[in-house]
Amino acid sequence: MKVENIGEFGLIDRIKAFSNSKGHALGIGDDCAIIPQGEREILVSVDALVEGVHFFKNAEPFLLGRKSLAVNISDIAAMAGEPKWAFLSLSLKSGTELSWVDDFLKGFISMADEFGVELLGGDTTKAKETVIGVTIIGENPIGASVKRGTARAGDLVCVSGKIGCSYAGLKALELNLKGYQNFIEAHINPTPRVNEALSIREFATAMIDVSDGFIQDCNHICKQSGVGMKIWWDSIPFCDADFITKEQMLCGGEDYQIAACIDRRFKDKIEKNPYFTIVGEVVEGKEVVIVKDSDVIEIKKCGYEHF
Repeated sequence: MKVENIGEFGLIDRIKAFSNSKGHALGIGDDCAIIPQGEREILVSVDALVEGVHFFKNAEPFLLGRKSLAVNISDIAAMAGEPKWAFLSLSLKSGTELSWVDDFLKGFISMADEFGVELLGGDTTKAKETVIGVTIIGENPIGASVKRGTARAGDLVCVSGKIGCSYAGLKALELNLKGYQNFIEAHINPTPRVNEALSIREFATAMIDVSDGFIQDCNHICKQSGVGMKIWWDSIPFCDADFITKEQMLCGGEDYQIAACIDRRFKDKIEKNPYFTIVGEVVEGKEVVIVKDSDVIEIKKCGYEHF
């Protein structure tokens, strides 16, 4: 049997089965591990970006540096945490220009400075393709982190920003479309939604960042929480791109918006929140269903998966 036979998430479940965690920390299955430390809890996440998989070979190094850290800060945001420290691993090809490295690091540090993150160390090595590894560390008051596995039937579902703009940017790049720089910017220079997540931390019951695709990421919450979701098609804040379908927007990924479940008692707070739109509700069940004009829309094979 090959890795492709079980898929990316089957592989993660397999790794989790081998985990020797003693249970005092929250481990595999969320956007970050949570390690209790006195009156604080430490949040830790690791991401790798591989040339030809996560970014184009001709990617501008400054923007690549920014995105490399941004997608990791987004994992801290997904726990409603505050990012603090980062470690950077660079695997570079023979012949890589020092000017490329300098521009990459300038971009990385510019993103770090925007969110108060300190680069503390890392590793370097040679590789056939460029591989960027980032470990991000954040923190929260003890018990304040918002997890994937604590949504409850009756909660409302909300999302920040617009869904699908990053995928629109990716397609604009692939198809060499002109006049869509705002979408391209959303793809190559995303903004982690730390402030958005913090604005609802006190009454959110579950949270995730939209990296694999809105529907797939909502399904991650469903799986971890043992619930279903009913998403209202007409309430979804779709991107206003006219060259991809709305179904593609729901599945494309890399929006790095925040999807969250909210205690219904705080509906008025969400309605007044400038960042979020209510798009559905948590129900009994096991997965996400999309409702349009009283009909259930089925979207197959929705979301990004590496294998």
